[in-house]
Amino acid sequence: MDITEEYEDVLQNLEFPIMDFYHQHRVLEDWEVKRALEATIEHYRAEYSKREPKNMHLSDAEDIIMQRLITVCEWRLGRVELDKVIAITRDFAYQFDPENFIKTSEELQKCLKRIIKSVERWSREGGRQGYLTFTSQYFPQR
Repeated sequence: MDITEEYEDVLQNLEFPIMDFYHQHRVLEDWEVKRALEATIEHYRAEYSKREPKNMHLSDAEDIIMQRLITVCEWRLGRVELDKVIAITRDFAYQFDPENFIKTSEELQKCLKRIIKSVERWSREGGRQGYLTFTSQYFPQR
């Protein structure tokens, strides 16, 4: 089964905070999203290795996105309640399969890497905001 099918709900959960931030900050560019995703992966690699994450020298926008992604990951890991996730986003109904809700850190990193691939692809095809423009059609602004 393709990762986008197997983890559709997780991918959607992770992309929403990105798109929510983009809808509020239209100057955001794909490379900033990619850096936030990479920093989120580094956060969980460091956790696994029992070390501090490397300083990724993120901009304010990148750091906000990373923190929101970590909150969603923590929810999918079963470490925080949905209320904490809802507090960082607006007007969104998070979809998930209650029978298969909890994910491992490895699964979440795989999903984050898949989103990075999407960012790279749509940036090549659509320019500096190619990913954001393409993905925004699936997350209409309210």
